[in-house]
Amino acid sequence: MAFDLDTPETNETDNLVWLGHLSPDSDTIGSAIAAAELFGGEARRAGELNKETAFVLDYCGAELPKMISKVEGQKIGIVDFNQKTQLHKDVNMNDIVAIIDHHAIQDQPITFNTVISMDIRPWGSAATILADRFEKMGKQPSKSTACVLLAGILSDTLVFESPTTSVFDKPFAEKLAKIAGVEDMYAFGLAMMEAKSDLADVSTYDVLKGDFKHYEINGKKVGYGVAETLRPEQLVERHAEFLKEMGGEKAKQGLDYIFFAIVDTKKKETQLVIYSGAEAELAGTAYGAAANDGWMVLPGLISRKKQLMPVIQEVLSA
Repeated sequence: MAFDLDTPETNETDNLVWLGHLSPDSDTIGSAIAAAELFGGEARRAGELNKETAFVLDYCGAELPKMISKVEGQKIGIVDFNQKTQLHKDVNMNDIVAIIDHHAIQDQPITFNTVISMDIRPWGSAATILADRFEKMGKQPSKSTACVLLAGILSDTLVFESPTTSVFDKPFAEKLAKIAGVEDMYAFGLAMMEAKSDLADVSTYDVLKGDFKHYEINGKKVGYGVAETLRPEQLVERHAEFLKEMGGEKAKQGLDYIFFAIVDTKKKETQLVIYSGAEAELAGTAYGAAANDGWMVLPGLISRKKQLMPVIQEVLSA
């Protein structure tokens, strides 16, 4: 019998794992943990955690999911993505039985030979969707799971300041905060941002790859990294180092374009590192701005999903 998100009592959960994308953030990890608690199976991760997510697991008292590995007869539930480019190498697409996500199905989507169960909504986080499923199924997440779900919502919506925020995110965050015993979710969100912003001891390469996504648009390969921070000056001063690492990554991955966005979550603007003339031309057309000394300043643009990537995709698709 096929795995069905709406009738979990009929599902076979032996060897079922829940997995997010290659750069696991708070939404990916929280959603995997919640899906395993709600539907059965175990949470897994596809990469190393960033500082924010490590802080969240410690704060919430949640267990760190193990790394994904090849297991015979393994069934995979996907959370927080739907692209082949974000799928761990040890996962066979034929083993995927469900997807819970909040991203558009665009370039390089995961495809299937049979119909599978999906829940994809235009909400601010996958965590919000899982919170809704708990409620509709008449179940309450454990205290630690409610906490990591809350963190997923706060992280992906930038504490409700991101343009990706939907009308569902804050109400579910408030409910989760009560279950988790978080008295001030805004203070929790700020503490998460501060943890994410402390990058002084993180290598430039690890910062570049900490939240890095691959896209293939009209035959062109694009890599787009993002670092959201309250301390952009820590990263701005590493400009030359970023250019060096971006050059290596562009060559290694066979990319046509590579971008790195330093998102100032306090000023609500992005400072985009421009690697070469090709990136300057594409970004200039997409954002209607000019590059200066390897930088492009983009006031008001803070969301890769909603603002930064869609116009790049539009230009390359024309």
